[in-house]
Amino acid sequence: MPALCWRHHTLIQALLSRGPLKQQQFYSIFSDVTGKNPGTHQQLFNEYLLKINKELSYVQFELRACRNQYDGNVYYGVVNNVADEQSKLGTRYTVPQIAFYKGVIEAIVQDATAQGTISNFDALNTRLENQVWTGTGSQSQGGPSEVPPAFKNFSLSQKEKTLEELVQDRWLCSTPDGNIRLGVRSFLDLRSWFHSNDIPACEVCNEAGVKVVFFFNIAFPH
Repeated sequence: MPALCWRHHTLIQALLSRGPLKQQQFYSIFSDVTGKNPGTHQQLFNEYLLKINKELSYVQFELRACRNQYDGNVYYGVVNNVADEQSKLGTRYTVPQIAFYKGVIEAIVQDATAQGTISNFDALNTRLENQVWTGTGSQSQGGPSEVPPAFKNFSLSQKEKTLEELVQDRWLCSTPDGNIRLGVRSFLDLRSWFHSNDIPACEVCNEAGVKVVFFFNIAFPH
C-alpha cells in the first residue's frame, strides 16, 4: 500500500494536536492542504479518509466523525479503537480517576429526565466502589475487602481536580448552569462502551441516545 503523503499526515496531525474539530474547521483544513472543497468534492474527501483509516487501523486508531447531541454539530477526531476505557484514558489518568469518569458517564446516560446531564454535586458524589469488578467480569457488591484503598481514599478535592481535567480534555463538558454532560471525545471514543451497555441509538444520527429530545429542534440540511 502506498505510504500516506504529507497532506494525509497534515490532516491527522491537526486532529491529534488540536483534538476533535467541528466539521467546518476540518473541512477548512482539508481545503487548505488539498485545494479542494469537500462540500463539492465529497468523493475525494471520502477517499482521503478511507486511505488514512487503512493506515491507522494497523495501530488500532481511526479517524471518525460523530454528531454531538447537545449542540447538533458534527465533529471529527482520531480515536483509539481498543475496547476498554482504561486504554483510552490510561496514559493521562490514574485507575481511580478512570473509575470516577466511568461512574459519572453512567450517571449521565441513566439520567431519568433524558437530558443527558447531571448536577456538579451529583458528579462529585460518584461512588468509586461501584466501579469495582470481579475477575468474572461482574460488578462486585462493594464489600470492604474488595474495594482498592486508592478508591476508598479518593478524596473530594481529587474528584474536583479530576472533573476539571476531564472537562479540559473534553471527555466531559460543564454547562453554564453548573451541570455536567458528556464531552465530544466521549461521543467519539465510547461507541463500543455505549453498545456494550445497551444504550439505545438515536434514530436520527445513529449515535447513542443520550439526550433523547434534542433533535426535535434541529433543522437538518436536505
